[in-house]
Amino acid sequence: MSTVKLALIGAGNRGGGIFGQYGLDMPHRCRFTAVVEPDPSKRKHFAAQHTIPPERCFENGPSFFAADLRDIDAVVIATREDQRLDPVVASMQQGYHILVEKPLCTNVEELLRLYDSCYDYEGIVIVCHQMRLSPGPRTVKELIDSGRYGDVICLQHSENLSYSHMAHSFVRGFFNHSSLTPMLLAKSCHDMDIMTHWIGGKACRVSSFGSLTHFTKANCPEGAPAFCLEGCPASKECPYDVLKLYFNDDTDPAYLRQMGVVTSKDQLRELLQTNRFGRCVFQTDNDAVDHQTVQIEYEDGVLASFTMCGHNGVERRISKFSMTNGEIEYDASQGTITAHSFEPLRVETFRPEASGTHNGGDRAIMDNFMDAIVSGDRSGLLTPIRDSLEGHLLVFAAEEARATGSVVQVREFEARARSGLSGTS
Repeated sequence: MSTVKLALIGAGNRGGGIFGQYGLDMPHRCRFTAVVEPDPSKRKHFAAQHTIPPERCFENGPSFFAADLRDIDAVVIATREDQRLDPVVASMQQGYHILVEKPLCTNVEELLRLYDSCYDYEGIVIVCHQMRLSPGPRTVKELIDSGRYGDVICLQHSENLSYSHMAHSFVRGFFNHSSLTPMLLAKSCHDMDIMTHWIGGKACRVSSFGSLTHFTKANCPEGAPAFCLEGCPASKECPYDVLKLYFNDDTDPAYLRQMGVVTSKDQLRELLQTNRFGRCVFQTDNDAVDHQTVQIEYEDGVLASFTMCGHNGVERRISKFSMTNGEIEYDASQGTITAHSFEPLRVETFRPEASGTHNGGDRAIMDNFMDAIVSGDRSGLLTPIRDSLEGHLLVFAAEEARATGSVVQVREFEARARSGLSGTS
């Protein structure tokens, strides 16, 4: 096999914008030859980019799988979180290799069902935990495993979400409902996974606190309309005004891709008069938390704390490891790692080279997927689905802890979920 033939299921921001771009940039490695996407404009746009004929463009998963395209080697699944289980199972039934976006699903029962289904599958199934493959986190893992700094005692990890990202995705956007996708799952399953990967153990207990404080009707400016462009009296003072967020030269293209295929500012203005992204941030139907902490105790005694806050000017992740013979600090936004050993007394700074989305992690995970398919060697897979169980499980256990105000025993939580599965099978 020289060029891997792919089908894309879900041609939105990640599917069409990130994975699709990889296919355009690396035509000698892979080619998208089929697409599944319910939005006609996104489907046609992706098909035009990749010269996919109409008979290989599908509105939904069932029609794609019914076509039984045997020339397809692998599928890339980038649908919404609550629509990933069925295409993964159907892809396994047809023998395709699979790359599926994270998070895998929206509840612990689906997680365990999916994990069990994939466990003995002969094909390749990997999860897009691209942080593991980004140069910075990989270097951190290498430093921890080197033994030069002793054993990890504590990890403090924070995800500082920018105010614009918070407003776009988790107040106005598709991830603003905790009942569908809790913030910890939608935004921070990355973090639960990489923390567990760095520490290299299983969590035994978890607690969590968090709430929605700022983006509520109680904080709505007097006289503010339901949509910004209807003439808001507070627009000059409001950092969330749509003209400030969506009409700048440095506006994140991903924000616009989520609105469809935007070709002009006039079209964008028209869209924002009625679509969800044009709404006043204090008058939406959101209930996702805007700040949350998670405290974790691992089986070997390591303690970890995680903080997510959606009220920051600069988006950045910061990690600090306290160890028996040193400390390691990682600032993802600066791309710097500072490692301080106690004996011998030494401070070193590392700046792993990174470029591209998620600091090169997106391209690296596609490279890893292609390498495994072409070579047939799975020993080099860096994000197989079996390794994703722990981070996802931790998310769901933490959400139960936050909702109930309790300390959750993670293994008991898993056992209860499995018991529920056996009771319904």
